[in-house]
Amino acid sequence: MAEQFTLYTCWHAEDAAQTINTEAVSPSRAVFLATHAPFRLRRSRLTGGTREDAKNLERAPDLVDEKVVLSDFLTRKSDTGALLMPIVGESGTGKSHLIRWVREKVKDTPKRKVIYLEKGKTSLKAVIAELLADLDSDNAAELRRTIDQLSSSVEPEALARRLINSIEEELSATTQDGVSGPTRVLRGPRGVAVMLQDPHVRNYMLEPMRFIPQLAHQLLHDRRDGEQQRPERFTTEDLPLEFGDIGKVAYMTAGVLRMLSTNPAMKVAAVELLNECLEAAVKRTFNMGAGSMVSAMEEVRREYARQGREIILLVEDFALIQGMQRELLDAMIEPARREGVEVLARIRTLLAVTTGYFQSLPETVLTRLHATVGYVYDLDAPFDPASRGEDYMASFVARYLNAARLGIEVLDAVSDGSEVPNHCASCHFRTECHAAFGFSDEGYGLYPFNRSALVRAVHSTAPAEAPHQFVPRAVLGSVVHKVLVEDAKPIRDGAFPHQGFIDRFRRAKIDDPLDSAMLDMVESAYPTQVSRYRAFLEFWGNAESPFKGEAAVRLAFGLAPPKASATRRSQIPDRPKPTTNRDKAAEAGDSSLPQSLRSRLQEIEDWATKEADAMPNVARDLRGIVADAVAQRYNWADPLMNSMSKEALKLIWSGASGAVYIRGARGGLKVDPESAPIRFEKSGHNAQFFKSVLRLSQGHQPIAMNSVYRLAELAEAKAADFTAAVLAKQEITDTELVLGLRVSLIGAALAGRAWPGMPEAGMVDAVLHDGKGWVREDSGTRIPQWNSTLAEHLGKRGELVDRIRNAVGISQGERGKVRLIDAAHLLPLLQQAAQEWTWEVGERPAPTWVSTAAVGFSLLPHMIADQLEVLRDLLAALRRRVARGTLTKIVPAVLDAMEVAKQHGLHLTSAQAADLRSRAADVQDVDWSVITELEDDLIRLANTTSEDHDRARVETIVAVRGRGPALLAIRDFLEATDAWLDEALRSAKSRTGGHEAETSNNLSSVVREWAETVGSEELLDG
Repeated sequence: MAEQFTLYTCWHAEDAAQTINTEAVSPSRAVFLATHAPFRLRRSRLTGGTREDAKNLERAPDLVDEKVVLSDFLTRKSDTGALLMPIVGESGTGKSHLIRWVREKVKDTPKRKVIYLEKGKTSLKAVIAELLADLDSDNAAELRRTIDQLSSSVEPEALARRLINSIEEELSATTQDGVSGPTRVLRGPRGVAVMLQDPHVRNYMLEPMRFIPQLAHQLLHDRRDGEQQRPERFTTEDLPLEFGDIGKVAYMTAGVLRMLSTNPAMKVAAVELLNECLEAAVKRTFNMGAGSMVSAMEEVRREYARQGREIILLVEDFALIQGMQRELLDAMIEPARREGVEVLARIRTLLAVTTGYFQSLPETVLTRLHATVGYVYDLDAPFDPASRGEDYMASFVARYLNAARLGIEVLDAVSDGSEVPNHCASCHFRTECHAAFGFSDEGYGLYPFNRSALVRAVHSTAPAEAPHQFVPRAVLGSVVHKVLVEDAKPIRDGAFPHQGFIDRFRRAKIDDPLDSAMLDMVESAYPTQVSRYRAFLEFWGNAESPFKGEAAVRLAFGLAPPKASATRRSQIPDRPKPTTNRDKAAEAGDSSLPQSLRSRLQEIEDWATKEADAMPNVARDLRGIVADAVAQRYNWADPLMNSMSKEALKLIWSGASGAVYIRGARGGLKVDPESAPIRFEKSGHNAQFFKSVLRLSQGHQPIAMNSVYRLAELAEAKAADFTAAVLAKQEITDTELVLGLRVSLIGAALAGRAWPGMPEAGMVDAVLHDGKGWVREDSGTRIPQWNSTLAEHLGKRGELVDRIRNAVGISQGERGKVRLIDAAHLLPLLQQAAQEWTWEVGERPAPTWVSTAAVGFSLLPHMIADQLEVLRDLLAALRRRVARGTLTKIVPAVLDAMEVAKQHGLHLTSAQAADLRSRAADVQDVDWSVITELEDDLIRLANTTSEDHDRARVETIVAVRGRGPALLAIRDFLEATDAWLDEALRSAKSRTGGHEAETSNNLSSVVREWAETVGSEELLDG
């Protein structure tokens, strides 16, 4: 069986690491030439000689390559004999590579001397050595000796301290002469120089990774491979504005720091001033006299003029030549002819410089450049969005892929002028590989990329502000090197594209995402590897499936073939798909839909397929549709309760509530995903669902009917959550109902209608009674606080009981009275409520409908204690006038006493007689056993110890029990008759002799009989 093209790597990661270098000076000559690809440059015209002109170059529409640059550089005439040709571009665009390519093409001859300043050789010693290599003059020797002496005798840390001292001295020497505006205060010894005099600021600026220490290191040592390139010059980030406690610095330093921190213009001006002083500070540090470099270069040019040779000066990164930039520039543009005689060698300088540094060149240089060449070669040449540059990218990257496959040994063996072999020519997978992954115009295979994956990876690593920019360094370092070195093993393991690839290459905004329908298919077919298959289709399929060679690409990466069931879900037929702007929703071109709906459908598409949050306008609508679906299907039967109006339901679950959470939605509502009962993750499946329900809500056919079924299933599944929301919104959760029932019980108890241990049926009647008609007949025996608390409760009890009834019962119609109570729901809650007969609210406050009916209830234990004392006093007062077991004899005895008194002349006034007979009538037919019941209750309470857990329950029962009006009537009757008999007895005793004595004796006999009847010791003693 033939070997399959699967999980195969045609390169070794070690070879890839050696051959793919991001710096032009790093690879060997063989590797460099094998991987060199044509450049894309533009001639950008310099319209004037000012820095403002340098910032506004006029870019030509046509592109040129490096061969044009080389020819132009070597053949262009210069009237002055000094040609300066800048190569301009942002970092990583290939400036140094171009300079090295020119170096490989231009050799020393008897008529030409090539001086090559590599970007890796940044030390002053190396720069001077290269520039003055063939000069033996005293001045050159002195300059070499000065640089060598310092370079060999000082460490980078010491040089950094010398540099900061020199910079401070140069800053202090600046003046305000000729400078206008607020920035003039930064100059001189009291300006920016003040900062560098402060020890705290100096320590901050001398920290290892800051600009000055990096500069010091690279002035002494050449840059090694892999070593980070230092910044070109000071930036605003180098200012010591965030170094710590500003209170530590000197007063003047703090003033300068505050000024820079609060004024952006001053901050920029301070940086410009630091950079203005930098070159002079480097010279001061190295004891290089002013003009020493110009003099040395003049001698060099004189020597080569004597030899009849032209100088070719190639500078890979001009910004890194610190300490002699301006003098070197002056030497570059110094005319060869003086007074008609050519005294200096002609010089051609090809100068690589970043765009920003070019814009800061001295205007004397810019003016000379404008007058001579008039343009620069610009590497900032982004691709046109329409063409995308696929062929160029493929050609560029494929050369490196081929070099990695061949390896360093094979490349080094290629002789000059020989063609670099194509590794693919001998590969037995070439046919299927090239058919699936493609190849460059030179015949190099693109595996493991194809054109789509390569373009998207390049876009992913391009600057965000210039996504069409092709930055070779970023492409090589972040794309080719990463995939060939770091992803070789995942490819062989069948795990590619893996999460590391996905994290490195985030889809650029200019590239289409996988549409939500396709994403839905991926989620359905590969639920555990959605990210992997999504990345595969977006990068290698250009967000389409099927794509050319898809089956073979899947096989190569060990990806499963599309499943038979993984077709797109039922789609609306004949929906037009946009031919351009494929990141638009499929419905975007459907003219049968209203524009407003199409816009909302596009928002859903963007939400599912793009990383940024989306759906600013439609999220609330979607939340409302889902919430309404749940509410409308709710049957109000578990638990049984009254249904609510649509308006009331909207206050519970709606698009503006927190019931529905949509991850990544910007609908103007902050929803806690942990508390939301319905949660939607960002997915293609949910996007298709949202589109369907949104279309359906506006009267259009849904994308798929299963979305309708899903909505119904969701409504059923979330019934319990909706119940909780309804109960919470109405404040009738079980916990809150228990509180309400307890308040209702306590209120009934205050009214004498409920007590601990009463029968369940009676308790139900009590808690569901609205209190209308409740009157406490024994209110005269109640303490004032008891009566006032009860009165206030009864004023609020109707609302309390209505809420309880509606929570546990149903009515006929929305506004009808509750006709049916759900006992299965009520009774367990009532039993829980009846376990406590006190009102203590914990950390969670009671609902308003409960607390307003419970005013004063927290004092119930005190009221019960006070009420029991009143009952004890009442019983004592009664027992002083009536003994146990004599209750039925009292009224007759009193009436008899009144008759005897009348017979013996102790007449009562008509008012007295009427009052006593009225009181006697009031108590004649009452159940005098209420006294005994009260006494028995108090005895039972007295027999219950304070340690007994039932004591509070017994106290409550005794205190709340209704005693009726009898006790008070009996007490009043006995007190009235007692007072009258006392008066009658005193009257009888005052009589002496004869008939009066007999009357007194008879009356005393009647009183004694009454006293014996009621058991009154006071009357007997009298």
